[in-house]
Amino acid sequence: MRLIKEFINQYPLQCLLVCVSLTVASVAEGLSISTLLPLLTIATNGSSSLVSHKTSDFLSEGLHWLSISPTIGTMISIVAVGLVLKAGLTLFAYRQVGYTVAAIATDGRLNFLRALSSSRWEYFLSQRTGRLSNTISTEATNSAEAFQSMANFAALISQATVFLIVALLINWKIAALAMVVGSLVFGVLKIMVSISREAGGRQSNAFQQLMALLTDSLSSLKPLKSMAREGQIDRMLERQTRELNSALRMRVLAQESLKALQELLIGIVLIVGVAASLLVWNLQLSEIMVLTIVLARMLTRLSKVQQEYQKLASREAFYWAMKEQIQNARAAREAEFGERKPTLEKGVTVEHMSFGYEGRSVLRDVNIEIPAGEFTTLIGFSGAGKTTLIDLIIGLLRTEQGRILIDGVPIDDIDIRAWRSMIGYVPQDTILLNDSIYNNVVVGDENLSEDAAIDALKRAGAWDFISGLTQGIHTNVGEHGGRLSGGQRQRVVIARALVHRPRLLILDEATSALDPETEAAVSATLADLGKDYTVLAVSHRTALTERSSRVYRLDQGTARLTEVPARASA
Repeated sequence: MRLIKEFINQYPLQCLLVCVSLTVASVAEGLSISTLLPLLTIATNGSSSLVSHKTSDFLSEGLHWLSISPTIGTMISIVAVGLVLKAGLTLFAYRQVGYTVAAIATDGRLNFLRALSSSRWEYFLSQRTGRLSNTISTEATNSAEAFQSMANFAALISQATVFLIVALLINWKIAALAMVVGSLVFGVLKIMVSISREAGGRQSNAFQQLMALLTDSLSSLKPLKSMAREGQIDRMLERQTRELNSALRMRVLAQESLKALQELLIGIVLIVGVAASLLVWNLQLSEIMVLTIVLARMLTRLSKVQQEYQKLASREAFYWAMKEQIQNARAAREAEFGERKPTLEKGVTVEHMSFGYEGRSVLRDVNIEIPAGEFTTLIGFSGAGKTTLIDLIIGLLRTEQGRILIDGVPIDDIDIRAWRSMIGYVPQDTILLNDSIYNNVVVGDENLSEDAAIDALKRAGAWDFISGLTQGIHTNVGEHGGRLSGGQRQRVVIARALVHRPRLLILDEATSALDPETEAAVSATLADLGKDYTVLAVSHRTALTERSSRVYRLDQGTARLTEVPARASA
Protein backbone atom coordinates (compact mmCIF):
# COMPACT_ATOMS: atom_id res chain seq x y z
CA MET A 1 0.00 0.00 0.00
CA ARG A 2 1.24 3.48 -0.92
CA LEU A 3 0.44 4.86 2.54
CA ILE A 4 2.68 2.28 4.25
CA LYS A 5 5.61 3.34 2.04
CA GLU A 6 4.82 6.95 2.85
CA PHE A 7 5.02 6.34 6.60
CA ILE A 8 8.26 4.37 6.25
CA ASN A 9 9.84 7.18 4.20
CA GLN A 10 8.75 9.90 6.62
CA TYR A 11 9.36 8.08 9.92
CA PRO A 12 12.06 5.43 9.15
CA LEU A 13 13.54 5.20 12.66
CA GLN A 14 10.17 4.94 14.39
CA CYS A 15 8.99 2.29 11.92
CA LEU A 16 12.22 0.32 12.39
CA LEU A 17 11.91 0.36 16.19
CA VAL A 18 8.28 -0.74 16.02
CA CYS A 19 8.98 -3.48 13.48
CA VAL A 20 11.98 -4.91 15.35
CA SER A 21 10.21 -4.83 18.70
CA LEU A 22 7.09 -6.52 17.39
CA THR A 23 9.11 -9.14 15.51
CA VAL A 24 11.22 -10.02 18.54
CA ALA A 25 8.09 -10.12 20.69
CA SER A 26 6.44 -12.54 18.27
CA VAL A 27 9.56 -14.73 18.13
CA ALA A 28 9.66 -14.81 21.93
CA GLU A 29 6.04 -15.90 21.98
CA GLY A 30 6.77 -18.52 19.32
CA LEU A 31 9.71 -19.94 21.22
CA SER A 32 7.67 -20.16 24.41
CA ILE A 33 4.88 -21.98 22.56
CA SER A 34 7.37 -24.26 20.79
CA THR A 35 8.67 -25.30 24.20
CA LEU A 36 5.28 -26.93 24.74
CA LEU A 37 6.22 -29.57 22.17
CA PRO A 38 8.92 -31.35 24.22
CA LEU A 39 6.83 -30.64 27.30
CA LEU A 40 3.98 -32.68 25.79
CA THR A 41 6.42 -35.42 24.87
CA ILE A 42 7.68 -35.56 28.45
CA ALA A 43 4.15 -35.46 29.86
CA THR A 44 3.08 -38.39 27.65
CA ASN A 45 6.34 -40.30 28.18
CA GLY A 46 7.05 -40.05 24.45
CA SER A 47 3.81 -41.85 23.50
CA SER A 48 2.14 -38.91 21.77
CA SER A 49 2.45 -38.78 18.03
CA LEU A 50 1.64 -35.09 18.12
CA VAL A 51 5.31 -34.18 17.74
CA SER A 52 7.41 -35.78 15.05
CA HIS A 53 10.66 -37.45 16.12
CA LYS A 54 12.70 -34.96 14.07
CA THR A 55 11.01 -31.98 15.72
CA SER A 56 11.37 -33.46 19.20
CA ASP A 57 15.01 -34.33 18.61
CA PHE A 58 15.76 -30.84 17.26
CA LEU A 59 14.22 -29.12 20.30
CA SER A 60 15.91 -31.53 22.70
CA GLU A 61 19.30 -30.83 21.13
CA GLY A 62 18.68 -27.12 21.40
CA LEU A 63 17.87 -27.39 25.08
CA HIS A 64 20.92 -29.56 25.64
CA TRP A 65 23.13 -26.97 23.87
CA LEU A 66 21.76 -24.34 26.24
CA SER A 67 22.44 -26.68 29.19
CA ILE A 68 18.75 -26.75 30.08
CA SER A 69 17.29 -29.91 31.56
CA PRO A 70 13.96 -30.69 29.82
CA THR A 71 11.84 -31.15 32.92
CA ILE A 72 8.23 -30.14 33.27
CA GLY A 73 9.12 -27.31 35.67
CA THR A 74 11.85 -26.00 33.37
CA MET A 75 9.60 -26.09 30.33
CA ILE A 76 6.81 -24.23 32.15
CA SER A 77 9.34 -21.59 33.29
CA ILE A 78 10.57 -21.10 29.71
CA VAL A 79 6.98 -20.66 28.54
CA ALA A 80 6.35 -18.05 31.27
CA VAL A 81 9.59 -16.15 30.55
CA GLY A 82 8.78 -16.07 26.84
CA LEU A 83 5.32 -14.67 27.46
CA VAL A 84 6.65 -12.01 29.86
CA LEU A 85 9.33 -11.01 27.34
CA LYS A 86 6.71 -10.82 24.64
CA ALA A 87 4.48 -8.59 26.81
CA GLY A 88 7.37 -6.24 27.62
CA LEU A 89 8.50 -5.87 24.03
CA THR A 90 4.93 -5.36 22.85
CA LEU A 91 4.48 -2.62 25.46
CA PHE A 92 7.67 -0.92 24.28
CA ALA A 93 6.59 -1.18 20.64
CA TYR A 94 3.11 0.25 21.22
CA ARG A 95 4.48 3.05 23.36
CA GLN A 96 6.59 4.00 20.36
CA VAL A 97 3.49 3.65 18.18
CA GLY A 98 1.62 6.05 20.45
CA TYR A 99 4.43 8.60 20.28
CA THR A 100 4.55 8.31 16.49
CA VAL A 101 0.77 8.68 16.17
CA ALA A 102 0.98 11.91 18.16
CA ALA A 103 3.95 13.06 16.05
CA ILE A 104 2.11 12.42 12.77
CA ALA A 105 -0.93 14.42 13.89
CA THR A 106 1.24 17.24 15.23
CA ASP A 107 3.51 17.35 12.18
CA GLY A 108 0.53 17.34 9.83
CA ARG A 109 -1.14 20.23 11.63
CA LEU A 110 2.06 22.28 11.91
CA ASN A 111 3.04 21.66 8.28
CA PHE A 112 -0.39 22.77 7.14
CA LEU A 113 -0.45 25.88 9.35
CA ARG A 114 3.06 26.89 8.23
CA ALA A 115 2.21 26.34 4.58
CA LEU A 116 -1.02 28.31 4.98
CA SER A 117 0.65 31.22 6.79
CA SER A 118 3.28 31.42 4.00
CA SER A 119 0.73 31.32 1.18
CA ARG A 120 -0.42 34.24 -0.92
CA TRP A 121 -3.22 36.34 0.51
CA GLU A 122 -5.40 35.62 -2.54
CA TYR A 123 -5.10 31.87 -1.87
CA PHE A 124 -6.10 32.29 1.76
CA LEU A 125 -9.16 34.31 0.78
CA SER A 126 -10.25 31.53 -1.59
CA GLN A 127 -10.36 28.93 1.20
CA ARG A 128 -13.41 28.11 3.31
CA THR A 129 -12.79 28.33 7.06
CA GLY A 130 -14.62 25.06 7.73
CA ARG A 131 -12.46 23.25 5.17
CA LEU A 132 -9.31 24.49 6.89
CA SER A 133 -10.67 23.48 10.30
CA ASN A 134 -11.48 20.01 9.00
CA THR A 135 -7.88 19.54 7.81
CA ILE A 136 -6.47 20.50 11.21
CA SER A 137 -8.92 18.36 13.18
CA THR A 138 -10.53 15.40 11.39
CA GLU A 139 -7.98 14.74 8.65
CA ALA A 140 -4.94 15.08 10.91
CA THR A 141 -6.48 12.75 13.52
CA ASN A 142 -7.47 10.07 11.02
CA SER A 143 -4.08 10.29 9.32
CA ALA A 144 -2.36 9.59 12.62
CA GLU A 145 -4.70 6.73 13.44
CA ALA A 146 -3.76 5.17 10.10
CA PHE A 147 -0.26 4.62 11.53
CA GLN A 148 -1.84 2.87 14.52
CA SER A 149 -3.63 0.52 12.10
CA MET A 150 -0.36 -0.09 10.26
CA ALA A 151 1.40 -1.05 13.50
CA ASN A 152 -1.44 -3.39 14.46
CA PHE A 153 -1.24 -4.84 10.94
CA ALA A 154 2.49 -5.55 11.33
CA ALA A 155 2.07 -7.05 14.82
CA LEU A 156 -0.68 -9.39 13.72
CA ILE A 157 1.31 -10.57 10.70
CA SER A 158 4.26 -11.42 12.98
CA GLN A 159 2.03 -13.31 15.39
CA ALA A 160 0.23 -15.18 12.59
CA THR A 161 3.60 -16.19 11.12
CA VAL A 162 4.73 -17.57 14.49
CA PHE A 163 1.55 -19.62 14.93
CA LEU A 164 1.92 -20.91 11.37
CA ILE A 165 5.44 -22.14 12.14
CA VAL A 166 4.19 -23.84 15.30
CA ALA A 167 1.36 -25.45 13.35
CA LEU A 168 3.84 -26.71 10.74
CA LEU A 169 5.95 -28.23 13.50
CA ILE A 170 2.93 -30.10 14.79
CA ASN A 171 1.52 -31.32 11.47
CA TRP A 172 2.56 -29.66 8.24
CA LYS A 173 -0.20 -31.26 6.18
CA ILE A 174 -3.05 -29.87 8.26
CA ALA A 175 -1.27 -26.49 8.57
CA ALA A 176 -0.84 -26.33 4.78
CA LEU A 177 -4.49 -27.25 4.24
CA ALA A 178 -5.59 -24.53 6.66
CA MET A 179 -3.40 -21.96 4.87
CA VAL A 180 -4.74 -22.84 1.44
CA VAL A 181 -8.36 -22.71 2.51
CA GLY A 182 -7.70 -19.58 4.62
CA SER A 183 -6.05 -17.80 1.67
CA LEU A 184 -9.07 -18.52 -0.50
CA VAL A 185 -11.37 -17.18 2.21
CA PHE A 186 -9.44 -13.95 2.66
CA GLY A 187 -9.19 -13.49 -1.08
CA VAL A 188 -12.96 -13.63 -1.34
CA LEU A 189 -13.33 -11.08 1.47
CA LYS A 190 -10.91 -8.62 -0.16
CA ILE A 191 -13.90 -6.90 -1.75
CA MET A 192 -14.87 -5.61 1.72
CA VAL A 193 -11.53 -3.79 1.94
CA SER A 194 -12.22 -2.09 -1.40
CA ILE A 195 -15.64 -1.01 -0.16
CA SER A 196 -14.06 0.43 3.01
CA ARG A 197 -11.53 2.38 0.96
CA GLU A 198 -14.31 3.86 -1.17
CA ALA A 199 -16.37 4.65 1.94
CA GLY A 200 -13.34 6.34 3.53
CA GLY A 201 -12.98 8.61 0.51
CA ARG A 202 -16.68 9.52 0.60
CA GLN A 203 -16.48 10.12 4.34
CA SER A 204 -13.46 12.42 4.00
CA ASN A 205 -15.16 14.48 1.30
CA ALA A 206 -18.45 14.62 3.23
CA PHE A 207 -16.64 15.82 6.37
CA GLN A 208 -14.95 18.57 4.37
CA GLN A 209 -18.21 19.80 2.91
CA LEU A 210 -20.11 19.60 6.20
CA MET A 211 -17.46 21.46 8.22
CA ALA A 212 -17.21 24.19 5.58
CA LEU A 213 -20.98 24.60 5.40
CA LEU A 214 -21.37 24.53 9.18
CA THR A 215 -18.77 27.26 9.72
CA ASP A 216 -20.31 29.48 7.06
CA SER A 217 -23.80 28.88 8.43
CA LEU A 218 -22.93 29.73 12.03
CA SER A 219 -21.42 33.05 10.98
CA SER A 220 -24.63 33.90 9.10
CA LEU A 221 -27.11 32.48 11.58
CA LYS A 222 -28.17 35.70 13.28
CA PRO A 223 -29.30 37.62 10.16
CA LEU A 224 -30.94 34.52 8.70
CA LYS A 225 -32.78 33.79 11.93
CA SER A 226 -33.86 37.40 12.13
CA MET A 227 -35.51 36.99 8.72
CA ALA A 228 -36.99 33.54 9.57
CA ARG A 229 -34.79 31.94 6.90
CA GLU A 230 -32.79 29.59 9.13
CA GLY A 231 -34.80 26.69 7.74
CA GLN A 232 -32.86 26.94 4.47
CA ILE A 233 -29.61 26.45 6.36
CA ASP A 234 -31.15 23.51 8.19
CA ARG A 235 -32.06 21.84 4.90
CA MET A 236 -28.57 22.31 3.45
CA LEU A 237 -26.97 20.94 6.61
CA GLU A 238 -29.42 18.06 6.61
CA ARG A 239 -28.51 17.08 3.04
CA GLN A 240 -24.81 17.19 3.82
CA THR A 241 -25.26 15.28 7.08
CA ARG A 242 -27.22 12.57 5.29
CA GLU A 243 -24.39 12.21 2.77
CA LEU A 244 -21.94 11.79 5.63
CA ASN A 245 -24.29 9.30 7.29
CA SER A 246 -24.48 7.29 4.06
CA ALA A 247 -20.68 7.07 3.87
CA LEU A 248 -20.45 6.06 7.54
CA ARG A 249 -23.10 3.37 7.06
CA MET A 250 -21.23 1.94 4.09
CA ARG A 251 -18.01 1.86 6.11
CA VAL A 252 -19.68 0.21 9.12
CA LEU A 253 -21.47 -2.33 6.93
CA ALA A 254 -18.21 -3.32 5.24
CA GLN A 255 -16.38 -3.65 8.57
CA GLU A 256 -19.08 -5.65 10.32
CA SER A 257 -19.70 -7.86 7.28
CA LEU A 258 -16.00 -8.65 7.18
CA LYS A 259 -16.01 -9.67 10.85
CA ALA A 260 -19.12 -11.81 10.54
CA LEU A 261 -17.98 -13.60 7.41
CA GLN A 262 -14.51 -14.14 8.84
CA GLU A 263 -15.88 -15.83 11.94
CA LEU A 264 -18.14 -18.04 9.81
CA LEU A 265 -15.44 -19.05 7.37
CA ILE A 266 -12.80 -19.59 10.05
CA GLY A 267 -15.24 -21.94 11.74
CA ILE A 268 -15.68 -23.80 8.42
CA VAL A 269 -11.89 -24.05 7.98
CA LEU A 270 -11.51 -25.52 11.48
CA ILE A 271 -14.32 -28.03 10.85
CA VAL A 272 -12.64 -29.10 7.59
CA GLY A 273 -9.34 -29.45 9.42
CA VAL A 274 -10.85 -31.58 12.20
CA ALA A 275 -12.64 -33.78 9.66
CA ALA A 276 -9.44 -34.30 7.70
CA SER A 277 -7.56 -35.10 10.92
CA LEU A 278 -10.08 -37.77 11.91
CA LEU A 279 -10.91 -39.31 8.55
CA VAL A 280 -7.69 -38.89 6.54
CA TRP A 281 -4.76 -38.71 8.95
CA ASN A 282 -6.35 -40.64 11.88
CA LEU A 283 -4.92 -38.35 14.60
CA GLN A 284 -5.66 -38.77 18.30
CA LEU A 285 -8.37 -36.57 19.81
CA SER A 286 -5.84 -34.91 22.16
CA GLU A 287 -3.62 -34.09 19.18
CA ILE A 288 -6.54 -32.60 17.27
CA MET A 289 -7.48 -30.40 20.24
CA VAL A 290 -4.01 -28.86 20.53
CA LEU A 291 -3.69 -28.41 16.77
CA THR A 292 -7.14 -26.81 16.62
CA ILE A 293 -6.14 -24.30 19.29
CA VAL A 294 -2.96 -23.33 17.42
CA LEU A 295 -4.74 -23.07 14.07
CA ALA A 296 -7.60 -21.09 15.59
CA ARG A 297 -5.13 -18.55 16.99
CA MET A 298 -3.34 -18.35 13.65
CA LEU A 299 -6.54 -17.84 11.66
CA THR A 300 -7.86 -15.35 14.20
CA ARG A 301 -4.70 -13.28 13.80
CA LEU A 302 -5.01 -13.47 10.02
CA SER A 303 -8.61 -12.30 10.22
CA LYS A 304 -7.54 -9.35 12.34
CA VAL A 305 -4.80 -8.63 9.82
CA GLN A 306 -7.50 -8.13 7.22
CA GLN A 307 -9.58 -6.02 9.60
CA GLU A 308 -6.65 -3.70 10.35
CA TYR A 309 -5.84 -3.47 6.66
CA GLN A 310 -9.45 -2.48 6.11
CA LYS A 311 -9.16 0.28 8.74
CA LEU A 312 -5.92 1.43 7.16
CA ALA A 313 -7.59 1.58 3.75
CA SER A 314 -10.57 3.56 5.09
CA ARG A 315 -8.30 6.11 6.81
CA GLU A 316 -5.99 6.47 3.85
CA ALA A 317 -8.25 9.01 2.13
CA PHE A 318 -7.94 11.40 5.08
CA TYR A 319 -4.14 11.32 4.89
CA TRP A 320 -4.02 12.08 1.17
CA ALA A 321 -6.65 14.81 1.55
CA MET A 322 -4.54 16.48 4.25
CA LYS A 323 -1.38 16.12 2.17
CA GLU A 324 -3.13 17.64 -0.85
CA GLN A 325 -4.14 20.65 1.25
CA ILE A 326 -0.54 21.09 2.42
CA GLN A 327 0.80 20.80 -1.13
CA ASN A 328 -1.76 23.28 -2.45
CA ALA A 329 -0.85 25.79 0.25
CA ARG A 330 2.86 25.33 -0.44
CA ALA A 331 2.27 25.76 -4.18
CA ALA A 332 0.54 29.07 -3.38
CA ARG A 333 3.55 30.27 -1.39
CA GLU A 334 3.98 34.02 -1.34
CA ALA A 335 6.58 35.24 -3.84
CA GLU A 336 9.86 36.46 -2.41
CA PHE A 337 10.44 40.17 -1.84
CA GLY A 338 13.81 41.87 -1.41
CA GLU A 339 16.23 42.03 1.52
CA ARG A 340 16.70 45.76 2.12
CA LYS A 341 15.90 46.98 5.60
CA PRO A 342 12.87 49.31 5.48
CA THR A 343 12.65 52.76 7.04
CA LEU A 344 9.81 55.24 7.31
CA GLU A 345 11.32 58.70 7.62
CA LYS A 346 9.85 60.35 4.51
CA GLY A 347 6.68 58.40 3.77
CA VAL A 348 4.95 56.03 1.36
CA THR A 349 4.45 56.89 -2.31
CA VAL A 350 2.11 55.14 -4.76
CA GLU A 351 3.01 55.82 -8.40
CA HIS A 352 0.84 55.00 -11.43
CA MET A 353 -0.40 51.82 -9.84
CA SER A 354 -3.00 49.53 -11.46
CA PHE A 355 -4.52 46.34 -10.10
CA GLY A 356 -7.42 44.01 -10.84
CA TYR A 357 -9.01 40.70 -9.85
CA GLU A 358 -9.63 38.00 -12.47
CA GLY A 359 -9.70 40.43 -15.36
CA ARG A 360 -11.79 43.04 -13.49
CA SER A 361 -9.98 46.32 -13.04
CA VAL A 362 -10.11 47.72 -9.49
CA LEU A 363 -7.39 50.38 -9.47
CA ARG A 364 -6.05 52.26 -12.49
CA ASP A 365 -3.16 54.71 -12.58
CA VAL A 366 -3.37 55.48 -8.85
CA ASN A 367 -1.07 58.16 -7.39
CA ILE A 368 -0.96 58.99 -3.70
CA GLU A 369 1.44 60.42 -1.11
CA ILE A 370 1.38 59.34 2.56
CA PRO A 371 3.88 61.63 4.35
CA ALA A 372 5.60 60.29 7.46
CA GLY A 373 4.22 61.73 10.71
CA GLU A 374 0.92 62.82 9.17
CA PHE A 375 -2.68 61.60 9.25
CA THR A 376 -3.88 60.60 5.78
CA THR A 377 -7.39 59.38 5.02
CA LEU A 378 -8.87 57.53 2.03
CA ILE A 379 -12.58 57.98 1.33
CA GLY A 380 -14.83 56.50 -1.32
CA PHE A 381 -17.87 54.35 -1.99
CA SER A 382 -17.96 50.68 -1.09
CA GLY A 383 -16.10 48.62 -3.69
CA ALA A 384 -13.97 51.55 -4.84
CA GLY A 385 -10.78 49.65 -3.93
CA LYS A 386 -9.80 51.28 -0.64
CA THR A 387 -9.02 48.01 1.16
CA THR A 388 -7.27 46.70 -1.96
CA LEU A 389 -5.00 49.73 -1.90
CA ILE A 390 -4.17 49.09 1.75
CA ASP A 391 -3.40 45.42 1.01
CA LEU A 392 -1.00 46.54 -1.73
CA ILE A 393 0.79 48.91 0.63
CA ILE A 394 1.11 46.17 3.25
CA GLY A 395 2.45 43.79 0.58
CA LEU A 396 -0.38 41.26 0.84
CA LEU A 397 -1.04 41.88 -2.86
CA ARG A 398 1.51 42.62 -5.60
CA THR A 399 1.17 45.47 -8.06
CA GLU A 400 0.55 44.73 -11.74
CA GLN A 401 1.64 48.12 -13.03
CA GLY A 402 3.30 51.02 -11.31
CA ARG A 403 5.09 50.82 -7.99
CA ILE A 404 4.93 51.50 -4.26
CA LEU A 405 7.90 53.27 -2.66
CA ILE A 406 8.82 53.17 1.03
CA ASP A 407 11.14 56.12 1.67
CA GLY A 408 11.94 56.01 -2.05
CA VAL A 409 12.70 52.25 -2.09
CA PRO A 410 10.40 49.95 -4.16
CA ILE A 411 8.43 47.65 -1.91
CA ASP A 412 9.59 44.66 -3.99
CA ASP A 413 13.18 45.38 -2.89
CA ILE A 414 12.61 45.46 0.87
CA ASP A 415 12.34 42.73 3.52
CA ILE A 416 8.56 42.39 3.57
CA ARG A 417 8.38 40.82 7.04
CA ALA A 418 10.46 43.65 8.46
CA TRP A 419 8.13 46.13 6.74
CA ARG A 420 5.01 44.44 8.11
CA SER A 421 6.52 44.42 11.61
CA MET A 422 6.54 48.23 11.37
CA ILE A 423 2.77 48.30 10.74
CA GLY A 424 -0.07 48.41 13.26
CA TYR A 425 -3.36 47.32 11.66
CA VAL A 426 -6.84 48.04 13.05
CA PRO A 427 -9.59 46.24 11.06
CA GLN A 428 -13.27 47.04 10.82
CA ASP A 429 -14.28 43.77 12.50
CA THR A 430 -13.27 43.81 16.16
CA ILE A 431 -12.81 40.09 16.65
CA LEU A 432 -11.32 39.20 20.03
CA LEU A 433 -10.16 35.88 21.43
CA ASN A 434 -12.14 34.27 24.24
CA ASP A 435 -9.28 35.10 26.60
CA SER A 436 -7.98 37.82 28.88
CA ILE A 437 -7.54 41.43 27.76
CA TYR A 438 -3.78 40.99 28.18
CA ASN A 439 -3.61 37.97 25.85
CA ASN A 440 -5.82 39.77 23.34
CA VAL A 441 -3.30 42.60 23.23
CA VAL A 442 -0.03 40.61 23.06
CA VAL A 443 -1.55 37.62 21.16
CA GLY A 444 0.92 35.13 22.58
CA ASP A 445 4.07 37.20 21.95
CA GLU A 446 6.36 36.28 24.86
CA ASN A 447 8.60 39.27 24.13
CA LEU A 448 5.80 41.68 25.11
CA SER A 449 5.51 42.31 28.84
CA GLU A 450 2.44 43.21 30.86
CA ASP A 451 3.81 46.74 31.23
CA ALA A 452 3.98 47.05 27.42
CA ALA A 453 0.35 45.90 27.17
CA ILE A 454 -0.75 48.40 29.81
CA ASP A 455 1.10 51.22 28.02
CA ALA A 456 -0.61 50.29 24.72
CA LEU A 457 -4.02 50.19 26.43
CA LYS A 458 -3.39 53.63 27.90
CA ARG A 459 -2.45 55.05 24.48
CA ALA A 460 -5.60 53.45 23.04
CA GLY A 461 -7.71 55.16 25.72
CA ALA A 462 -8.78 51.81 27.21
CA TRP A 463 -7.09 51.92 30.60
CA ASP A 464 -9.81 53.96 32.28
CA PHE A 465 -12.43 51.19 31.98
CA ILE A 466 -9.94 48.31 32.38
CA SER A 467 -8.52 49.63 35.65
CA GLY A 468 -12.05 49.56 37.08
CA LEU A 469 -12.53 45.83 36.35
CA THR A 470 -12.12 43.37 39.24
CA GLN A 471 -9.41 41.37 37.43
CA GLY A 472 -8.11 44.34 35.47
CA ILE A 473 -6.02 43.43 32.44
CA HIS A 474 -6.58 39.73 33.16
CA THR A 475 -10.37 39.96 32.74
CA ASN A 476 -11.77 37.48 30.24
CA VAL A 477 -13.57 39.25 27.40
CA GLY A 478 -15.88 36.32 26.52
CA GLU A 479 -16.71 34.84 23.12
CA HIS A 480 -15.79 37.37 20.40
CA GLY A 481 -15.37 39.97 23.18
CA GLY A 482 -19.06 39.79 24.10
CA ARG A 483 -18.48 41.00 27.67
CA LEU A 484 -17.23 44.37 26.40
CA SER A 485 -19.08 47.15 24.61
CA GLY A 486 -18.36 47.98 20.97
CA GLY A 487 -16.16 50.95 21.87
CA GLN A 488 -14.27 48.96 24.50
CA ARG A 489 -13.59 46.16 22.02
CA GLN A 490 -12.37 48.67 19.46
CA ARG A 491 -9.93 50.19 21.95
CA VAL A 492 -8.51 46.77 22.84
CA VAL A 493 -7.96 46.10 19.12
CA ILE A 494 -6.24 49.48 18.78
CA ALA A 495 -3.98 48.57 21.72
CA ARG A 496 -3.13 45.29 19.95
CA ALA A 497 -1.97 47.34 16.96
CA LEU A 498 0.09 49.69 19.13
CA VAL A 499 1.75 47.28 21.57
CA HIS A 500 4.74 46.51 19.32
CA ARG A 501 5.28 50.24 18.70
CA PRO A 502 4.71 50.41 14.91
CA ARG A 503 5.80 53.25 12.63
CA LEU A 504 2.73 53.10 10.36
CA LEU A 505 -0.78 52.76 11.80
CA ILE A 506 -3.45 51.58 9.33
CA LEU A 507 -7.12 52.03 10.22
CA ASP A 508 -9.47 50.11 7.93
CA GLU A 509 -12.97 51.50 8.64
CA ALA A 510 -11.98 51.29 12.31
CA THR A 511 -14.96 53.33 13.58
CA SER A 512 -17.69 52.41 11.10
CA ALA A 513 -19.42 49.92 13.43
CA LEU A 514 -19.67 52.37 16.36
CA ASP A 515 -22.50 54.69 17.36
CA PRO A 516 -21.85 58.41 16.76
CA GLU A 517 -20.95 59.24 20.38
CA THR A 518 -18.53 56.29 20.73
CA GLU A 519 -17.14 56.96 17.26
CA ALA A 520 -16.36 60.55 18.20
CA ALA A 521 -14.53 59.43 21.35
CA VAL A 522 -12.52 56.74 19.54
CA SER A 523 -11.77 59.12 16.65
CA ALA A 524 -10.40 61.65 19.10
CA THR A 525 -8.11 58.94 20.47
CA LEU A 526 -6.98 58.03 16.96
CA ALA A 527 -6.38 61.71 16.09
CA ASP A 528 -4.12 62.01 19.14
CA LEU A 529 -2.17 58.97 17.88
CA GLY A 530 -1.53 60.89 14.66
CA LYS A 531 0.91 63.05 16.60
CA ASP A 532 3.22 60.10 17.20
CA TYR A 533 2.58 57.82 14.21
CA THR A 534 2.19 57.90 10.47
CA VAL A 535 -1.52 57.11 10.10
CA LEU A 536 -3.37 55.85 7.02
CA ALA A 537 -7.11 55.60 7.57
CA VAL A 538 -9.93 54.28 5.40
CA SER A 539 -13.24 55.85 6.28
CA HIS A 540 -16.44 57.24 4.84
CA ARG A 541 -17.36 59.07 8.06
CA THR A 542 -16.55 62.70 8.86
CA ALA A 543 -15.34 61.87 12.39
CA LEU A 544 -11.94 60.83 11.03
CA THR A 545 -11.69 62.98 7.92
CA GLU A 546 -12.11 66.13 9.99
CA ARG A 547 -8.98 65.21 11.92
CA SER A 548 -6.87 64.32 8.88
CA SER A 549 -4.03 66.43 7.53
CA ARG A 550 -4.91 65.26 3.99
CA VAL A 551 -7.82 63.37 2.48
CA TYR A 552 -7.95 61.45 -0.81
CA ARG A 553 -11.12 60.38 -2.56
CA LEU A 554 -11.04 57.08 -4.41
CA ASP A 555 -13.64 57.22 -7.20
CA GLN A 556 -15.39 53.99 -8.02
CA GLY A 557 -15.22 52.98 -11.69
CA THR A 558 -12.31 55.20 -12.76
CA ALA A 559 -10.27 54.14 -9.73
CA ARG A 560 -8.48 57.48 -9.75
CA LEU A 561 -7.44 59.30 -6.62
CA THR A 562 -8.09 63.01 -6.41
CA GLU A 563 -6.89 65.09 -3.50
CA VAL A 564 -9.71 66.91 -1.76
CA PRO A 565 -9.57 69.52 0.96
CA ALA A 566 -9.35 68.35 4.54
CA ARG A 567 -12.60 68.26 6.48
CA ALA A 568 -14.41 67.22 3.29
CA SER A 569 -17.42 65.05 3.67
CA ALA A 570 -17.51 61.53 2.24
